[in-house]
Amino acid sequence: MFKSTARSAQLMLCHVLEGDLAGLPAHERREQYRRQIQLLHGAMSKLLVAMAVLAALISAYEAFVLPALPSRLVLQAGGVALLVWIAVSYRNVVSIRRRRALGLVFLALLLACLAVPAMEWTGPSLLPLAMFLLLPVTWLPLLVKPHITFGGLALCTAVVLALLAESTAPGGEIRLFGFYYLLSTGAGLVLRRARSNLATRMDRQVETLWQRAVSDPLTGLLNRQGWLNLAGTAMAEALREGRQPAVLFIDVDHFKRTNDEHGHLAGDDLLRALGQVIDARIGPGEYCARLGGEEFACLLPDSSVDSARRFAERLASDYRQRARDYGSTLSVGIATYEDGDVLNDLLARADVALYQAKRSGRDQVVVSK
Repeated sequence: MFKSTARSAQLMLCHVLEGDLAGLPAHERREQYRRQIQLLHGAMSKLLVAMAVLAALISAYEAFVLPALPSRLVLQAGGVALLVWIAVSYRNVVSIRRRRALGLVFLALLLACLAVPAMEWTGPSLLPLAMFLLLPVTWLPLLVKPHITFGGLALCTAVVLALLAESTAPGGEIRLFGFYYLLSTGAGLVLRRARSNLATRMDRQVETLWQRAVSDPLTGLLNRQGWLNLAGTAMAEALREGRQPAVLFIDVDHFKRTNDEHGHLAGDDLLRALGQVIDARIGPGEYCARLGGEEFACLLPDSSVDSARRFAERLASDYRQRARDYGSTLSVGIATYEDGDVLNDLLARADVALYQAKRSGRDQVVVSK
């Protein structure tokens, strides 16, 4: 009972903090994290530069206005110089792991540069701590991974609590500062969740639009544009890996006659049934499309002539069973890769083989010679 309650509370907290990301499967969540980290890299780089400049201005103010030991000023200047170097270098770092390490080092240095003058402040005001109110609301919205987000927040909060414990400011001011810090942290977490939700939903919309752009709405297979985009890339990749591509050109026999005798709705049913038959048979990495009308094409990135023929014969048999009420059948032409071929070469030879199947009486599978 206790474990169940704790698990429910954990899931609820995860949903509150992560928003739409919490409901995604683990692999999709990891991919979303990766995309958002890449998208936010530029914004994070600019934030680091802004923070480094602000730390430099604070350091300059202390050097010229406030009394301080020369040794501390040298250390402060060295820390600020390192902050500037990290901020400038961060934009050019490709590795996400190195970015994470640099970001944590930057945060630790920034906290140190802000905390040292605050510890030496002798007045009653909490003004030297005011910069800490800005950190959660600026950093949190740009952090993606939860453990990095809350690790950085914990580090910042620990420094603030230590400084407040040493402060000589009145109790009322300390409590007010704590309230403002919590408010800033809450605002940062809310902005982070809103940013994450927006990125996730936009990614889904882009994926939906892409699917609509490359898919045939009737059959659910690729359309011609999707075939050109995806099948061509898959064939090039197969050739780089030394595999043997094959292309099937498929045509529904006497489709016009079926439309004339049974109506266009029956024709749509046949096309939809063929799409379902093909979708049930294709494997990972294989691409099939409705090129237009009753013409379909399939790319098998790694297939011998015999295996391509068996695949085509299974498709024809499955379709014949699905379309037996209309007596509809398929003719299929097959072409396999030859040196120098591109996708359209295979499709053209498969088209010639399809024409031979039609001339030979239809309901046949013919391999291009």
